[in-house]
Amino acid sequence: MGRIAGVSADETREHLLHVAADVFGRLGYERATISQITSAAGLSSGAIYAHYPSKAELFVATLRAHADIEFHRLLGGHEVNDFASFLEARGRSLDRRTGSERTLLIEAVVAAKRHPEVAEVLARGMLEREDQLTVLLRAAQSIGEVDRELPAEAVVRFALMVAMGSMAVAALDLPPVDHEDWAALVGRLVDIIRVPATETDPK
Repeated sequence: MGRIAGVSADETREHLLHVAADVFGRLGYERATISQITSAAGLSSGAIYAHYPSKAELFVATLRAHADIEFHRLLGGHEVNDFASFLEARGRSLDRRTGSERTLLIEAVVAAKRHPEVAEVLARGMLEREDQLTVLLRAAQSIGEVDRELPAEAVVRFALMVAMGSMAVAALDLPPVDHEDWAALVGRLVDIIRVPATETDPK
């Protein structure tokens, strides 16, 4: 790939995918062009085409990179020691999505209807994230932190559906609900899966 002067090939690729995420998010998959992306990134179209032969392949690479960043953000950049508290803390932030956090996923969902390679990356990425969160939830169930009777896969799917739905709602620019009301609702929902301390404390 063509390289920006003074930076490594990996740094150039990271910069390109960051710019691509911004352009795809702002213009949409259909309207965005390779030339617009490479111009914004300060790279030549010819150099990019050598590694990403089509716009769809560049978009797929952008989604993969963006998914890793988003999942790291979802976990808050920290090890999850208390799954219920983690779920509550992340859930409380869903009503405060920014434009950059929501638009790329919305564009990916739309593009997936017409481009099988985009649909495949989106589905695989979702399943990988579900698997990771399910492992965390089952670990919490094994130590009695979360109700063992709850189906882990269904809990995780519900949580991810709410997270994705929050992006779709934010994209419509609807009037926000009161944040304290939202936080209270999330807390009540998470309490359903949390095992009361009196049930886990030693006698």
